[in-house]
Amino acid sequence: MIKKLGILIMMFVGGVSGCSNSAMEPEEINPEIDVCEVCNMGLAHEQYATEVVTADGEVYKFDDIGCMDEFLEMETDLKEESAKKYVRDVDTGEWIELDKAYHAYHPDFWTPMANGVVSFKDRESAENYVKEQGMGEVLDYESLKKHEWSWEQ
Repeated sequence: MIKKLGILIMMFVGGVSGCSNSAMEPEEINPEIDVCEVCNMGLAHEQYATEVVTADGEVYKFDDIGCMDEFLEMETDLKEESAKKYVRDVDTGEWIELDKAYHAYHPDFWTPMANGVVSFKDRESAENYVKEQGMGEVLDYESLKKHEWSWEQ
């Protein structure tokens, strides 16, 4: 009996630990149930969604890159080494690590929280977006870190 109980406990622990996100990869968005960690809005516009994935498997989802930045300002314990940050290419929906993405910015670009920052997988796509819109600028990761968000003003 004790041996069977031990086996059941080991199976349960193995099953739970097997569900953890040890690779620190983003999760797919479920617009029916997922909400932003900061503003509590639904993630209806999936192409603008962002995520922070921690080393211990926690996944925080956001409707807009500005909400993710605000969250990271509040959660100072999530240093560069302990979490991965992801944005989505607005054209393809592909997840990209934040530090590898490029962004088009203009205060008039539509985004869920009106932050005006639209993410892309490469500089060329961001430049094309700015050209098509006839306004804006391209930001790389270093420029984005210096960006003043509307919630900071």
